[in-house]
Amino acid sequence: MAVIVQKYGGTSVGSLSRIEAIAENIIATRRQGHQVVVVLSAMAGETNRLLSLATALDPKPATRELDMLLSSGEQVSISLLTIALIQRGFSAISLLAHQAGIKTDNHFGRARIRSVDNKRLLEALEQEQVVVIAGFQGMDSEQNITTLGRGGSDTSAVAVAVALEASECQIYTDVDGIYSADPRIEPQATRLEVIAFDEMLVMASLGAKVLQNRAVEYAMAHDMPIRVLSSFDIGDGTKVINEALMAGESKTSQPVSNIAHHQQEALLTISDVIDDNTIAEIFVLLGEAGIEVDMISAEMQSNCKHRVKFSIHRNDCAQASEKLHEMAQKNIIGAIHCNQKIVKISAIGIGLKSHAGVAGKLFAALAKENINVLMISTSEITISVIVDELNLIKGVRLLHQTFGLNSPKNN
Repeated sequence: MAVIVQKYGGTSVGSLSRIEAIAENIIATRRQGHQVVVVLSAMAGETNRLLSLATALDPKPATRELDMLLSSGEQVSISLLTIALIQRGFSAISLLAHQAGIKTDNHFGRARIRSVDNKRLLEALEQEQVVVIAGFQGMDSEQNITTLGRGGSDTSAVAVAVALEASECQIYTDVDGIYSADPRIEPQATRLEVIAFDEMLVMASLGAKVLQNRAVEYAMAHDMPIRVLSSFDIGDGTKVINEALMAGESKTSQPVSNIAHHQQEALLTISDVIDDNTIAEIFVLLGEAGIEVDMISAEMQSNCKHRVKFSIHRNDCAQASEKLHEMAQKNIIGAIHCNQKIVKISAIGIGLKSHAGVAGKLFAALAKENINVLMISTSEITISVIVDELNLIKGVRLLHQTFGLNSPKNN
């Protein structure tokens, strides 16, 4: 009898009718002979509602108390689902994360899972119960409730699946799998049957919102297969597995499997940076402020000083400019400009490792359509470019077609 871990997101539990539909799906899985453990998010909009209550009292609420507040959303959804299962004649039990043995560090609001004590979970499964666990949360060594950050229920589900040696971790959401591009941007995007962990990890970090990157990291580290499915429609979804296992799975022969985009980008340019030590000081300062820097370039100006450019999250633009203003006052850097009207578009695929000419093909396509590239970044399995946000839709659709990813039924 296989153990299946199923995770349902906020839209999947957004109403009582949706919770009842999920209960029926769980029962169907149980009747197939599987043991089922369920991880739930809070009902759609609930976490934002709770956050707004806190910030109405204090724009920067105490992080420990904020975690205590936000974690209550999942308690509602797990109780309701368990009531629905019991009403249908199935033995079930709801558990908060600490009751399920999920232990984290003490970084409130962005805690990381350290371990999962599976004792109580195994006892419940031995009693043939469906176990319904609150996602997005855990408990630190001092018994404080912690939360894992946005999308943290994905990580909760993967960690529980690993602890129980489940056959796979099923992530139910409002889409029926992982696509070759965002279907809202590219109507001809195709659903991928299978994708490698490293591709999915890059996609998650570059803007794909289907899975949280920490969840993919955890699954990759423990070789736990993930399957992304729709909680609204029946289908096979997309399986995320180790690249070494993909030889026996259906997969594209194209070097590029996905075109991802990220809209919350900003490009910060600093002129007249006096020397290399000052460049180092810039990034040390930003790191100490907790500002993550992505793409970086530096070039020499005619006055033998440097012009430094780098991309950051759009929300960090004001804080970064404020921090760097302190350096400008010392006359070791010049003007600071933050361009928030940009986007990042990325071509991703494990096939990039063994296919030459992909970069040339990408840049030729962009140049032909007069899409100006502001910055470039490459890795073993990705090529990313920064372009004007006005070129988002045009750029995604162009590269999707250039690399042969359009759905055959739409051609």
